[in-house]
Amino acid sequence: MGKFLDEFYTLSDEEKYYRTLYLEGKSRAEFVNLPEEVEEAARLEEKIVLSSSYYSKSGDASVIVLKHPCYMPLYLHSHRFVEMNYVLRGSVEENIEGQVFTLGKGSLLILLPGFYHSIGVFDDETIAVNILVSREFFAFLDERFAMDLASSSFAVYESLELEKEIEALLQEEQIDDDVTAMRKEVITASLLLNAKRNGVLKMKREVDKRNEVYQIMSYIEENLKDVTLSSFAAHFNLCEQYASRMIKEKTGQLFSAIVKRLRMETACQLLHNDRLTVKEIAYKVGYSSAEQFSRTFRDYYLMSPGAYRKKHRFSLGGTFLQAEPRGGFHLH
Repeated sequence: MGKFLDEFYTLSDEEKYYRTLYLEGKSRAEFVNLPEEVEEAARLEEKIVLSSSYYSKSGDASVIVLKHPCYMPLYLHSHRFVEMNYVLRGSVEENIEGQVFTLGKGSLLILLPGFYHSIGVFDDETIAVNILVSREFFAFLDERFAMDLASSSFAVYESLELEKEIEALLQEEQIDDDVTAMRKEVITASLLLNAKRNGVLKMKREVDKRNEVYQIMSYIEENLKDVTLSSFAAHFNLCEQYASRMIKEKTGQLFSAIVKRLRMETACQLLHNDRLTVKEIAYKVGYSSAEQFSRTFRDYYLMSPGAYRKKHRFSLGGTFLQAEPRGGFHLH
């Protein structure tokens, strides 16, 4: 093993904390170390949606690699990014939308965004590595390598040796210079090519076409800058009135509320990038002027974009904290 992967063979303080809870029979979602904005959902054992900014030093990171903590209590969550779980040693239990199975050494799970799952690692020996990849970059690789995974909820490859690629990714995490992001993308591309050429495709589940919520949220997220109810209805070949009623029925929220929430959350991530002006961020998330964006942001978070950027300029444990919307906690 390389020196970076070797560190995964020793339990961290976080893992020791989880192990103590596990031995005391307190391994519940309420004890998971999560960002402030999702802690309440964990206590209530709600389903949680995580964005990659929770793990990254930069809100625009396309590839992040980290160890999945041993003994972490199970909780249902989904992502706005692609998660690849590789089992370096031992075995893990995966639960994806109610389908439970075990992954052994050399297995690689590729989980697409929007599907609720939990990961169980409850011994000292198992080492599971999480590789988080942005939706856009993964879609590019999937098409370029003809892996045909975009229409799947998940896929499992077995009989893989990916230590070299993971060690290289961890090394780039430590270097973090001007070319780190590009090098991590190249390494991730190599990892997927390795899976396609040398791995055994053991399992693949196509997206359930009846999963309307996933389709709704995916379309809005992917077209956030200029999405409208009219464009949404046209895309799904629906009349606007029916589309509005269906969205409310399936998600419990109005179309306009979903769009505003996603725009505000995306804006929070972008505000961590000091190179972007408020005007540029406003344009990126779909507002025609900085003034309109700032008014909406201030009304939503009770602070200006500038005040938010100043308050959250530094991270806690490498995880950026998002402002809390007016009216209290808001589940993503």
